[in-house]
Amino acid sequence: MAVPLQVQLIEAFGAGVYALTLASHADLWWRRREQRSHAWLALSAFGALLVNLTGAAIRVAPAAYATALLGLNMLGVAVALISLYELAEAIGGKRPGRLARAMEAATLVPILLLPVLPHAVLLAALYLTGVLFLLAAMFRAARHARSGDPESHVIALGLTFLFTTLLYDILSEMQVLVRVEGMPVLGFTVLYLAAARALSLRYEREHRELLELRGKLETRVQQRTTELEAANQRLEQLSRTDALTGLANRRCFVEAAAAYLRASPARLLMIDIDHFKRINDTHGHETGDAALRAVADALGRGLRSGELLARWGGEEFIALLEDADDASARAERMRAAVAATCVQSGDAALRLSASFGLARVARGGALDAAIARADEALYRAKREGRDRVVTDTAGSDAG
Repeated sequence: MAVPLQVQLIEAFGAGVYALTLASHADLWWRRREQRSHAWLALSAFGALLVNLTGAAIRVAPAAYATALLGLNMLGVAVALISLYELAEAIGGKRPGRLARAMEAATLVPILLLPVLPHAVLLAALYLTGVLFLLAAMFRAARHARSGDPESHVIALGLTFLFTTLLYDILSEMQVLVRVEGMPVLGFTVLYLAAARALSLRYEREHRELLELRGKLETRVQQRTTELEAANQRLEQLSRTDALTGLANRRCFVEAAAAYLRASPARLLMIDIDHFKRINDTHGHETGDAALRAVADALGRGLRSGELLARWGGEEFIALLEDADDASARAERMRAAVAATCVQSGDAALRLSASFGLARVARGGALDAAIARADEALYRAKREGRDRVVTDTAGSDAG
């Protein structure tokens, strides 16, 4: 029987659409195998192409091949419609349950029984299950869309259009409606375009979300980096600062004093609070801490710009003064400032004093040697009665 040219052109167009959809989405799935949607779309296009080709072959092939071609045609119908259900679930980010899997397997039963049962009955059973799968796919896509998945909305529209065209084709075959050739081809074409659009929208949305996530991550990393830098700065500050008095600690003083002495001579001053152990033992450590803070404050007021003051350890302090003729007088004023300092211990005001040892150190001189000489002068001040300044008479250390 001759096939009208119009029908041939429609079938050729359909075959081209199905083949293009199959090839393109099979390639996309091969490149991104975690995206199941491409695989199901390609498989559905394969089923539609199989229906298209076997349908054309049935009209011209010898009767001996009719059953085999019909079986392939039915297989194409089953694959195309089952794949659409899987596609709707994949777009929505879900997987079919066990019942759906069992129904998919049952769809293949009419094909296996084709050699032994009447073809009309088996075709009716297949078309019925196919319609059920198409309706299920429409329902699942609509449900995913209502759950907030915009791509499933596009798929639901495409499936609805396909269902409408297939229903029209069936009714026209029954002569209920006017026959219009190519309605299934139109339905599948629109559906595949809708599916491609849905996947494109999905990738665009995922790309935007990825960019937003990357921006948030970069911001978070920057915040963490800033916090880490600030924490490192605080740690560095803590590692160079005496927590009790707020002065530089020994490490910080040694580094700063070494740098100072590379450029200029200086006067080194060692200070020790008098009878500090008695203060701690008699009045308690809180009073002792208050005494350390008070002495640090009194000494700090006697410094000039660029000079150094640190807590050397325990009740000892160390200062690096500029090398000037009034260094001894300045040390005496610092001693007087400490002697004028009181700390409160209960209802009593506890007056403080300190002993000072002063030594000169030349530019480039050895800091350790100068500290030893200043320390010796300090202990002389202790031996001579405390609360006084003793200057080293051995001269500056030249390194």
